[in-house]
Amino acid sequence: MRNRGLDGSKIAGKYGRNGVTRRLRQLFAVAVACLSGTLLLAQTPSAAGAVDAKQECAACKVSPSPNALWSLAQCCSRCLQSNPGCREYDATDEYIILKDNSKTKPDSYMIIPTKKVTGIEDPQVFELPFLDFWEYGWQVSQKYPGEPPARIGMAINSEHGRTENQMHIHISCLRPDVRKVLTAKDRKIGNDPEKSRKLKLPPQNHSYRAVKVTGLAGKSSPFEVIQAFPGVKGNMAAQSIALAATPKDGEFYVLDTQYHGKGTGSAEELLDQTCKMPDAQP
Repeated sequence: MRNRGLDGSKIAGKYGRNGVTRRLRQLFAVAVACLSGTLLLAQTPSAAGAVDAKQECAACKVSPSPNALWSLAQCCSRCLQSNPGCREYDATDEYIILKDNSKTKPDSYMIIPTKKVTGIEDPQVFELPFLDFWEYGWQVSQKYPGEPPARIGMAINSEHGRTENQMHIHISCLRPDVRKVLTAKDRKIGNDPEKSRKLKLPPQNHSYRAVKVTGLAGKSSPFEVIQAFPGVKGNMAAQSIALAATPKDGEFYVLDTQYHGKGTGSAEELLDQTCKMPDAQP
């Protein structure tokens, strides 16, 4: 069968020689419009696709402890509407921000990796992006809980001092009585990790080692900084770290304690997770 294309002579006869070019342009425009419509329809989600999207945002099925945070990390990274605790998801740096649902922690949040990282004892804490989670968490603290830097505190518990097996760093406020001790001892706390300062801190008068840093990423990450403390290398499972701002802008206290029996190894104790504790008396 012969191909029936555009016949220029017939078009000229019907529209006149001067109208040929104009008519061809009109026909070309119609063809382009039809093609564009076809492509648009191809890209428009089908009814089935819309149902799938709703399924992805269905309520998160939270696993029982110790895997609750792991399941929440997966849910929040798929859809922030899947659980009331989901706040933010960063696909580049592989973390979510989750509101702690404990009634005793009304102003506490957590930064949690979306990749499986069990906790402080996991070797992956020395790899990017997880090594820099302290920096990311500190930046997020401007919004969650949104208190001034001098009031912010962060902490990760030891393997023995936690109930969940997905790495999570708590972000909340520092206890005022802890801040009072740190301020009083500030001049005695140096920047050399090999010469950390030993302190007794409220509320349980547990022992901590303190050092100052001027950054939170890379080699300045608290995960790396405490490697210079005696007894830390090869024993990360027993370590628990807290972070707080010093009176100097851009400077931080890195505080480390160790698990040595029931009730220890939980630097989270240094946090006021209501952000409402009254300031310590001078």
